[in-house]
Amino acid sequence: MDVLARPWNGLLMALLEEAGPLRFSQVRERLDAMGDRMLSARLKELEARGLVERTVAPGPPVKVTYALTELGRGFGDVHRALGRWGERLAAANQARPRTRAARKQLTVSGRAQRANALVRAAPRRRRSRSGAESTRTE
Repeated sequence: MDVLARPWNGLLMALLEEAGPLRFSQVRERLDAMGDRMLSARLKELEARGLVERTVAPGPPVKVTYALTELGRGFGDVHRALGRWGERLAAANQARPRTRAARKQLTVSGRAQRANALVRAAPRRRRSRSGAESTRTE
C-alpha cells in the first residue's frame, strides 16, 4: 500500500501496463498534468523498488525506456480490482437516497458557514502603537 499511497504511482504503473515500454517524453505527454521533476522522482522510486525497469539504448541520441518488471506487472490485477470496486461504489452512491448522516453533515456545514459569516461581520480589534485597543469596522 505504501507504493499506491504516493501521488501518481498508481496512475504511472497503470499507464506502463496498458501502453507497454515508453520513453520519458511519451510518459510526460500522456500524464501532462504531472511535472517533469515529479515524473522523474516517481520513476526512480519505482525503479528502486523493483517495479519499473529502466533500459538505456546506446547511440546518438541515447534512448531511455521505462517498462514494468514482472513484479510491477502484478499491479494489473490490483488496478482492475480497484476499478471494479470504484464502479460498484459509484453506482451504490448514486442509487442510495440521502441518509440521515448526510443531511446532518449538511446542517453542520451550514452552521459553520453562518458562524464564519458572523465572525467576518464582527468588528475587528486592533492594537495601536501605544498598546490600547481600538475597534474598527471594515
